[in-house]
Amino acid sequence: MLLYWRHFANDGRRINVEKEDLSVAGHFLHLLHGTAPSEHMERAMDVSLILYAEHEFNASTFTARTVASTLSDYHSAIIAGIGALRGPLHGGANEAAMELIEQYDSSEAAETGLMQLLAQKQLIMGFGHRVYRISDPRSEVIKEWAKKLAQETGNDRLYAVSERIETVMRREKKLFPNLDFYSATAYHCLGVPTELFTPIFVIARVAGWSAHIFEQRKNNRLIRPMADYVGLQPRPFVPVARRTGS
Repeated sequence: MLLYWRHFANDGRRINVEKEDLSVAGHFLHLLHGTAPSEHMERAMDVSLILYAEHEFNASTFTARTVASTLSDYHSAIIAGIGALRGPLHGGANEAAMELIEQYDSSEAAETGLMQLLAQKQLIMGFGHRVYRISDPRSEVIKEWAKKLAQETGNDRLYAVSERIETVMRREKKLFPNLDFYSATAYHCLGVPTELFTPIFVIARVAGWSAHIFEQRKNNRLIRPMADYVGLQPRPFVPVARRTGS
């Protein structure tokens, strides 16, 4: 559906979406480029979809489960998850990472530019994680694929810039790359336009959201968190006749 819309919106073409691809990854790349991907390219995309498919109670998953707990329909729960993922603090980090990486024509330029951004206290997307404290185990997997794809497609400069940015962030901020950072390089090498990075996240995460929705329905209880009031304490009542001011 995503790729049918993309081709139609860009050049008015109505593509044939009936292909004999055996995997979601292969089907996606086939529809994107118009030709079947190599086995290596298909596997790289498949690995990416697996890594993004599920990650416990992140914002979008919790949102989808909350909606499911009201006994709303499946589609509404998925749409709610997409709405949460649309926020730049949850989805979109790989797009921001790609925009950063593409700015630099060498690893030296990347270090100089990144140091300037850090001096300006700019937020660098694709680093650190709310759950992981030492490293993101998913990052090491996609980094290896990004390296292989960069060598295969002649994007060595892109990978070198990515590695230098990682080195600087570890040295200066003690931050590690999360899944989003090297996914950007990998997707670029697969010929995926940057604006499709987050929609791919959605395609992958639908599997995780669905599993959570099914689990919630199986033993449902309305999700209704409690809140502790931390505002002003109760104040004494003053009769109108004794009040001053306007």
